[in-house]
Amino acid sequence: MEPVVYLYDGTFTGMLHAVARAVKDGRAVKAIAPAQHYNPTLFDTVITLKSDADQADRLLQYLQKLHPLAANLAVYAFLSEESGVELHLYRFVQLCLRHGAQTLRYESHSAVAYLKGILHAVSREAHRYKGLIRFRILVDDLHYGPFEPRYNIISLCARHFRQRLAPCRWMLHDLRRNTALYWDTIELQTVDVDADFATHVAFHGEAPEAELSENERHYQQLWRGFHDATSNPARHNPQLQRQGMPKRYWKYLTEM
Repeated sequence: MEPVVYLYDGTFTGMLHAVARAVKDGRAVKAIAPAQHYNPTLFDTVITLKSDADQADRLLQYLQKLHPLAANLAVYAFLSEESGVELHLYRFVQLCLRHGAQTLRYESHSAVAYLKGILHAVSREAHRYKGLIRFRILVDDLHYGPFEPRYNIISLCARHFRQRLAPCRWMLHDLRRNTALYWDTIELQTVDVDADFATHVAFHGEAPEAELSENERHYQQLWRGFHDATSNPARHNPQLQRQGMPKRYWKYLTEM
């Protein structure tokens, strides 16, 4: 019997359902992937799934009951957006059904090692951005924080800033995916960002000058002046600077 390709709608629920369906079917699996990202070959046996929230929820509850880390591996696998991560999760679930919570100790198994590595990488990037995101205060007193993370970590960062900046109105804007989360001091919601505004920020690394508040422009000048005054040109070491903070983080830093 030919290996099967399971395609889902690109959502977390869809991924969990696809993995659960693949495990339940018991057929050889070639791939599990978002339908919009998969290019089938001529002889692929493709099953396109419509998300089943109940089945997805049962799988997540099973992993949570097994061990919170098992559920986190599934969540962070989805947030990584890495190609092929679904197949590793499928193999991990198969192991869990055979060995239970002991599966998490099988560090030498490729699926376990891969998913733990993904969890570490996504968590590390989210932790870095919690300290690196620079909020600009716009003319309407909105705190605007643009960034371009490798992984889809906007929800992890938003959880942090809901506590850190609870009294303020703020927006996190992931320019790589053009998604934004807005906190109105009461609830968090997904919002659309004006296309021209987003294009300007992505190109210049900064909001349009007219959108920045007067205080923001003033303090940006002060911060750049402080940064220049405290730097020592004789000790300029770009290679060491990139080791301490990779260049992909620099674009939206005011001082850079």
